[in-house]
Amino acid sequence: MHVSREWDHDKFRLYVLRAALRAHVAEDRAGIAAATGIDSGLLGRYFRGEVQPGEGNLEKIAAAIPGASMKDLRILSGRARPEEYEQTDSPDLPTVAHPKARLVDRLLGDASPLPPAERDVLETMLGRILSPYEDQLAARRRQAS
Repeated sequence: MHVSREWDHDKFRLYVLRAALRAHVAEDRAGIAAATGIDSGLLGRYFRGEVQPGEGNLEKIAAAIPGASMKDLRILSGRARPEEYEQTDSPDLPTVAHPKARLVDRLLGDASPLPPAERDVLETMLGRILSPYEDQLAARRRQAS
């Protein structure tokens, strides 16, 4: 097993935070700590690069955050080289939607705190506001093809 003290703790931090946001698991370090059972202070030391995460805590992160893979976490934490997984570079950071888009996703999702009638109103209102832009985007896609 490859272990390197030369690892990009900033990219590791961003990967974990963005993966947690995208999966709706947590929005900050405290939330990740609660979801994984890893002490928040220890996560902070990982995120600042003071301590390199061990395999056990990488497994906890991967188990608690859907979409975060052990492969990516091992590479980003310096526990593996990309070549060990037939990659040429470190993993890309997960994409995260705009904060308002994340809120709308939560409000319209299965675990929405809104009553069904209010969810329907929100969905109808968004449909009316966004439909002209959906048409413009579709026209641009047709032109690009």
